[in-house]
Parts: sequence; structure tokens; C-alpha cells
Amino acid sequence: MKFSSDPENTLKSKLLRYFKKNSHPNRTIRQSYNIAQDSRIDEGFQQQKSNNTSCPSLITTATYLSAVSSDQSKKIADFLDALPVELAYLILSYCDEKAVFESTLVSKRWNALCRDNHLWFQLYRQHHGLIYASPASTTATAGDIIDYKYLYERKTQLLGRWKHGQQQMQTIMGHSDSIYCVQFDTNKIVTGSRDRTIKFWSITSQHCYKTLKGHQASVLCLQYDDTILVSGSSDHTLLVWSMKTYQPTRCLRGHTSGVLDVCFDENTIASCSKDATIRTWTRDGKLLQTLMGHRGPVNAIQFRNGRLVSASGDTVIKLWDMETGQCLRDFVGHAHGLACIRFDGKRIVSGSNDNRIKVWNADTGECILTCEGHTGLVRSLHFDKNKIVSGSYDQSIRVWDIQTGECLHTFARCHTSWVFDVMFDETKIIRQV
Repeated sequence: MKFSSDPENTLKSKLLRYFKKNSHPNRTIRQSYNIAQDSRIDEGFQQQKSNNTSCPSLITTATYLSAVSSDQSKKIADFLDALPVELAYLILSYCDEKAVFESTLVSKRWNALCRDNHLWFQLYRQHHGLIYASPASTTATAGDIIDYKYLYERKTQLLGRWKHGQQQMQTIMGHSDSIYCVQFDTNKIVTGSRDRTIKFWSITSQHCYKTLKGHQASVLCLQYDDTILVSGSSDHTLLVWSMKTYQPTRCLRGHTSGVLDVCFDENTIASCSKDATIRTWTRDGKLLQTLMGHRGPVNAIQFRNGRLVSASGDTVIKLWDMETGQCLRDFVGHAHGLACIRFDGKRIVSGSNDNRIKVWNADTGECILTCEGHTGLVRSLHFDKNKIVSGSYDQSIRVWDIQTGECLHTFARCHTSWVFDVMFDETKIIRQV
């Protein structure tokens, strides 16, 4: 069979002209060299010939994508630098402490962002809440800048100590007899004693800088604010003291036995007594009401938002309306008399001679938690949203998880006698014997 030679010759000549035009003198040598250089090359890609005569080798799709990816990564790696500073701070504020510290090692720009004081302010507020005022802050001037990074690290360290039970014990001595009550703030500790005195102590120097004398018997309870201090005594009276002059301004009389507890707010003073009554007073000393209902000594009281809770030796907790004087609810569950109580407006925490601590729902009367572990009367307690700290006649201090009732830490035999009172903040526990 014969074929027409014209079309074939025409196509052949066109192909020859094309390859001659686009060929490189050393193409065969280079292709052999490239194959020898890397035996892993897929031969299928060699069918793709480059139109660029200056390119000595073929570019595969994988090579191209790798090059593009590498080039792009160099341009967008520092994405925080490409964002407005406010957005960069917002992103970093959702990180934890470890992530922020690790981010300081990425680049100089990240280091500067992660060390910014505003960022640490946001981290502190988001992770820890309100800023805790330290004693040093009271001496700061208006122009001083608070180092929030330092505060964050300090707070984290304190939380670690609470978690692991790390503690350093310091002892302050000065009263000549047992200490029954205590309150403290960032600058001072105030204590009341069986020696009939009230003492003010500097937290930093632990030096007693003021002693108040006025009661004729043991000082059993006290509370203070910026303007007044109110103390109750076995002499059946309450004294109202000026925090400026440290002199008594009023003496409140009415109880017929020792005043066992006292509390007040900006308008009202409340007191309870061994005489089984609770009395409320104005801050200028006028008697408002006498609440009667307990069948034994009222050992402890506390009030919030117009509602007062009382704990008695008759084993009952009562919730009162302070305006009407009506008893709203009884809380029954302890097997023996109650010694202490705390109230935050929603929860009631009580300690008893049955060696137990109970947590109650103030609105429903339900006992929602019982903490067991003390081997003696639970004489005092204090709580916040996470934990309870209790002091007992078994001479120990215990820290409890308020959600589960688990005993987190026990400071056993930290005293050689009964623990009468305990109070804590995020940096310290103060207890009295």
C-alpha cells in the first residue's frame, strides 16, 4: 500500500524545524547528567520540555509548590506583626502563662508584645480576677506604674502554694493570755485577748504599735472598718472605738451575759450573746431590735443584704429578716452545738462540736456538703469561692475544697493548744490560740 508523501513530508519537516528551533546544543548531555544526579526522578516528567532555553532542568509540580510555599511562609510567618497591636494583644490574652512565655522566644516583635504591661493586665483580669492590693501598693504614688507581669507571676506562685500546701510559719507574741479573735488587712493585724486588751500589729514588721484597754473582762470578738472598731466582751458590753484616735466613743449595753460575736455594715451593728439573744443597733448606739428564738447561747452571727444567720449551742442555725425580725428558716443537721458560722449571702458554712463542717443553701435550707476530718470541735472557719479554712480544738488547721468537701491540706499540731479563730486571704492564714 502506498501513502501520499506530501502530507507526511510536510508534517515531518514542520516537526524537524520545531525541534531544531527549540533545542539546546547540550540538551542531551544535561538530561543524562540530571538523570545521573538523581535516580529518583520520575521519567514521565521528562516529557514536559521547557520553552525557556536558559533553564537547564525541568521543574516538577512538587518542586514548584514547595518553592511557592517556602516563599509564602517567609512573608506570612509573623502573622502577629501583620495585625494591629490591639488584635495581637487580644489573641495573646487568650493564651495561658506558659504559652505567653514561650511566645517571647519566637522573635523580637513577639517578645516585645508578650512583655507589654497592658497584656499582662488583661491576662491577670481574665485568669485571676480583681487585682489584689499588696502592702507596697499603699505607698505608691499616682504616677507609679503597676507591674502586672510581676503581679501575675506572684499570683500564680501563691496559687501553687495553696495547691501544694507550701507554707512558712511565723509566730507573733505579745498578749499575756489566750487570743480569742482576729481580723487583718494588707497592713495590720488586730487581735482581742483574754488579757482584756486589743492589739494592733504591723504585718511587715510584726511589731505591736497600739494597745487598746477599756473592757473589764476578756475580749471575745471584734470587727473594724476604716472609721470604727467594735468589740464585744465577757463584761456583757460592746465598745465602739475610733480608728483615728483609738479611743472608745460609745458603750453599748443590753446583753445580760458575755457578747460572743459582733458584725456590722455601714448602717447596722449586730451582736449575739450567751444570753441566747441577738441585738441590732445603729452605728451611733441606738438599740433597734432584739431577736429571740434560740434555746441556747448564740455563739456566732453574720449578715448580708438584710438577712442574718445565727449559730447556737442548741444545734440550730437560724436565718432572720433584719427588717422585720422574723425567723425565715431553721437549718437542722448538726448533732451537737454550733461554734462558728459564715455567710456570703447565698451559702452558709457552719462548724460544730460534732467535729463536722456543713455547707448550706441559704435559700432552700438544703445541706449541700459535709466535711469530715477534724477530731475536735470546729471552733472557727473562713471561706471563699474555692476553699474553706477551719481551726479546731484538735490543734490543727485544715483546708477544704468547697465544691467536693475534700480535705486538701492539714497543718497538724501547728499549735500547742486549741485554735480559737482563723482568717485567711490569698497570701496567708492567721490563727489564734
